[in-house]
Amino acid sequence: MAKKKTIIPQETWSNPALSPGIRTGDFLFVSGQIAMDRSGQIVGVDNCEVQTRQVMTNLQAVVEAAGGTMDNVIKITCFLTNVEDYPAYCKVRAEVFPETPPASSSVIVSGLVKPHALVEVEAIVDLSGVA
Repeated sequence: MAKKKTIIPQETWSNPALSPGIRTGDFLFVSGQIAMDRSGQIVGVDNCEVQTRQVMTNLQAVVEAAGGTMDNVIKITCFLTNVEDYPAYCKVRAEVFPETPPASSSVIVSGLVKPHALVEVEAIVDLSGVA
């Protein structure tokens, strides 16, 4: 089995009970990111577009802490609490991944762990060739 390395970006708030990312071999598995700022507060309450931007910023911080870029993201899974927020999420996703979007799944859920969180995104990242 390949050795596991925990990835914890310095730029974001992190929960000591979980790893923001785990690298094993050429792959990075990024835990679900929500719209938490550096102080641990949810941003953009009731605004999925604002929350999605923070989610993608947090996701990018984990990917970059592992030495990659958002171009290395090969699969994302999005969890939304309201189907009506899907267009706002898609707008930001298209901005973040303008040329070669990763494979993607979206799921509507009844709620997320943090109150006021509207969107959560997890990712699989291919770090082949990244030391």
